[in-house]
This record gives sequence, C-alpha cells and structure tokens, in this order.
Amino acid sequence: MQCPQCGAETPDDQWNCVSCRINLYWASQHYAELAAMRAKAGLDTQTHTPPFLVNVSKRELGERDQRGGPTMNKVREIARRVMRGESAEQP
Repeated sequence: MQCPQCGAETPDDQWNCVSCRINLYWASQHYAELAAMRAKAGLDTQTHTPPFLVNVSKRELGERDQRGGPTMNKVREIARRVMRGESAEQP
C-alpha cells in the first residue's frame, strides 16, 4: 500500500507506514478530509510525524517481533480488505 501522507510503499503486513508511521487504515479513510481542513486553515496539507514517535513505534514493533507477537490480527485483516476496496466479511 502507498502511504497517503508520505508516499512510501508499505507491505500489507504492516499496520503503520514504514516511513512516517501514520496508521494506514485511518489515513486511507480520512487523510483527504484532514488535508482539506489543513489547507482551509492555511497550513501545509501534509503533516509530519515527530521523530521521537517514529523511533518509539519502530522500537516497539521490533520488540514485539522478537517476542514472537502476531503481526496480523483479525481487525488488521479486515482493515486491509477495506483499504483494498474488498468486503470486510471473510471470503
């Protein structure tokens, strides 16, 4: 999936953008609306994730992977189907 905020290509098994760490499900549903509100307010339409949030997110995901935590759960699977324009129901 291509991130609507920064344009980075992110694998389907990732919940957040690999570059800016924005939640891809939220961004795929609401990013255009947010960009329009920011433009109307005279702000840059693209927001920037603070570096400390990017670092914390990457660290936490790395630790979860080391513990053998799940990379995809049912909610994420449904969100991915919705982002791809598929039905949220199990095939």
